[in-house]
Amino acid sequence: MVSSTTTVRSPGEPCGNQVRTGFTLIELLVVIAIIAILIALLVPAVQKVRESAARTQCQNNLKQLALAMHSYHDANKKLPPLLINNGGTRSTNPQGNEGRNSGMMLVLPYMDQGPVYDGANQQVTIGGVVMLPMGPIRSTVYPAYQAQMAVMNCPSNGPPAQIWGLSWGTRSYAMSVGDSIANNYNIETRGVFGKTGVAISAIADGTSNTLLLAERAYGGQDNRSIRGYFANSVGGTGGNGAGLTGMNSSPVACLGSASGGFYLTTTGVMTARPAGVQWFDGYPAFTGVTTVLPPNSPSCTADNWGDTWGIFSASSYHSGGVNIALADGSVRFLANDIDTGNLGAAETVSGNSPYGVWGAMGSKSGNESASIPN
Repeated sequence: MVSSTTTVRSPGEPCGNQVRTGFTLIELLVVIAIIAILIALLVPAVQKVRESAARTQCQNNLKQLALAMHSYHDANKKLPPLLINNGGTRSTNPQGNEGRNSGMMLVLPYMDQGPVYDGANQQVTIGGVVMLPMGPIRSTVYPAYQAQMAVMNCPSNGPPAQIWGLSWGTRSYAMSVGDSIANNYNIETRGVFGKTGVAISAIADGTSNTLLLAERAYGGQDNRSIRGYFANSVGGTGGNGAGLTGMNSSPVACLGSASGGFYLTTTGVMTARPAGVQWFDGYPAFTGVTTVLPPNSPSCTADNWGDTWGIFSASSYHSGGVNIALADGSVRFLANDIDTGNLGAAETVSGNSPYGVWGAMGSKSGNESASIPN
C-alpha cells in the first residue's frame, strides 16, 4: 500500500517554484538613504561648477569693459572722467543731470552698447519735459536709465533692490578712485578716475600695477549686507560731509561698522539708495571703489545719502575675493586677505600709500614698488 502526503499551504505562500517579487520596507529605506547621500554629495559639486562658470563670465565682462576703456582712450587720448556734467539741473529747461552721471556712459559705444548710448546722447522730450543729452537727474521715465546690460552685471549677483518701486539698470563693476578718501567725488583722485579724464601716460606706477575697475556687488534683498549697501554719516553727524574726518584720518572708523558681512545694528545704513542699482549714477558711493579696506569690507559715506565722499570697498558673491581689471586691460582674482598696510593711518595726498599693496594698486603715481599677488 502506497501512502500519500498532502501539503497544506498557508494563505499567501507562493505555490511550487513561484518566487515572491518586491522590496521589503527596510530595503526601500536603504535605497532612499543612498539616493539622499548621493544628492547631498552632488549638489555642492553642481553649485561649485555653476559658481565657477559665473566667475568666469564675470571676468569676461570685466575684460570687455577694460578693453572698451582702452578703445575710448585711443579715440579721445584720455580715459573718461569719473563724472560727466551736461550743464543742466532738475530746475532748468531743458533738464540736466546735475553733474552726477557716470563717465561709463561715454564708453557704451565701445562695449557694444551703441543703442543705449544713442538713446542717451540726444535731447529728448518725454511727457512734455525736455531733457539734455546724457540725461536728466535720476528720471524714472528716461529709457536709458532702465537699460539692462549683461556686460555690466556679474551672474553671481542676485535679484537687485528697487528704488522708488522701480527696477533700474544694474551694474556690478566700479571705477577706481584709488586710496583717496576725502572729497573723492570732486577731486583729481590718486586713482585712475577723477574729476577729469587722464591719459594712460599719466599712470606713472605702470598700467600692470594699477587698478582700473573692480567688482562691487549691487544692492540686493538684505539691506544690512555690506554688499551693495553703505553705512552713512560715519565719522560725523551727517550733512554734506564738510569737516568730517573720522574716515580719512583712520579707516578703522569704517571697518568697525560691520561684522561677519553685515552692518551692526548700531550702524546707520542707507537702505533707500543701494549701490549699483542705478548704473548711470557716477558718485563713488554708488559706482566707485576705493583701495583702502580689503575686498568684502564695509563701505561708509561721510553724509546721509552718498552724495559726497567716503570709503567704498570692492565686493562680490564669489568665495574668497573679487575680480579686478588692471589698467593694462588684464583681469585677475584678488583675495580678501590682500595686504592693506596701516588702516589706522590717515590718507595721504602724495607719495606711497599707507594702505599696503592694496593702496599701492589704487594710486596711479605713488612711486610704490609693491608687487601684486597672483
